[in-house]
Amino acid sequence: MNFILFYFGFHYLIYHLLKIEMSLKVNIISKLSELKTYKKEWDNLFFSFGKSPFQSFEFIYYSWLNEFLHLTDNKISVIIIKRRRSIVAIFPLYIDVYKRLRFINDQHSDYCDFIYSSTIKISEIKLNFFTLLDIKSIHFVNTPQNFIYSSITSNFENLYNYSLNYMNYSEMSLKKLAFPEKIAKYKSKEKTGIRRIKKINIDNDFCLYSNDNFVFPLKEIHELRNEMISLNIRSENFLKKERLMLLESLYNSGRLIMSVIKNQNKIQAISFILKKSNQYTFWIDMYNYSSKMLNLYNYICFMEHIQKFNDVKISFGRGLYDYKIKNFLPDRKKLFAFYTYKNYLNFLLFRIIFELKTFIKTVYKIMFR
Repeated sequence: MNFILFYFGFHYLIYHLLKIEMSLKVNIISKLSELKTYKKEWDNLFFSFGKSPFQSFEFIYYSWLNEFLHLTDNKISVIIIKRRRSIVAIFPLYIDVYKRLRFINDQHSDYCDFIYSSTIKISEIKLNFFTLLDIKSIHFVNTPQNFIYSSITSNFENLYNYSLNYMNYSEMSLKKLAFPEKIAKYKSKEKTGIRRIKKINIDNDFCLYSNDNFVFPLKEIHELRNEMISLNIRSENFLKKERLMLLESLYNSGRLIMSVIKNQNKIQAISFILKKSNQYTFWIDMYNYSSKMLNLYNYICFMEHIQKFNDVKISFGRGLYDYKIKNFLPDRKKLFAFYTYKNYLNFLLFRIIFELKTFIKTVYKIMFR
């Protein structure tokens, strides 16, 4: 009898110890200094399972440092999930002035998502954000997998969810030395178009800037910015001080490179490109009207250069711009928006305002297209 009690008691103890060992622990980072201590573990998760350069530690850290830290009504709220002392998921979030839970720098990120290890199942993540944090709603935009957030919040009652195909982005994979002549879907029209753009810009020179070979060209960027504003290509709000500080920080960290076009040693065009291993994302473009199709020429030069060494993935970012789609024929991918409210009246008010804004935008496009 004693042996039987010991046997079952021992196995009961082992079962609960294993259960405790396998349980998930949630930690909320509310200070930038604390976030910095997680860089090494963040990098390990990012390089193994991250899907976009926008998920890198540097992008999140420097976004908050340069663009959000001075806005005291915003609160950093990065959620770290651990198992067996190892990080298995990271949600790079913050709470804005309206107590909406959002991805950090979502307005200017072409891709927003949490990072998670293959050792964890989505069904294991049960986060009641409204209990963990002092928020009124969840606004996750530019995310590729809204069903995951529906799954995460589905275990909690009295939540009102709304999701939609919010935006699209485009990308393409290039085999080493394939672009543009050996791209299977390129017909003579696309190849001829690329050759024509190169011929028009034959007097321009391509240069790849990185922190290994050039100091961040702040003076030249200011000059080109002012030129773009004077030509009405961009508004006065384009590349303000905080954004330039973010770009410089990312450049100095090695997370960002620049594709540059010069004429007689003067910069005429710049594409700021975020990188993760052999994945490159065109993020912000600058150019003047010194020659035709200068921005496209910059894209072509970079793609020809970067695929000399390895197979690469090129992302053209958020929005399906005609000139990118027609010239490069990238694959189109969907991005979603996911909204959750706990209070039904707030949810209803949000839906009314959202639908009204959508209607006005549609009418505007019809009237001025």
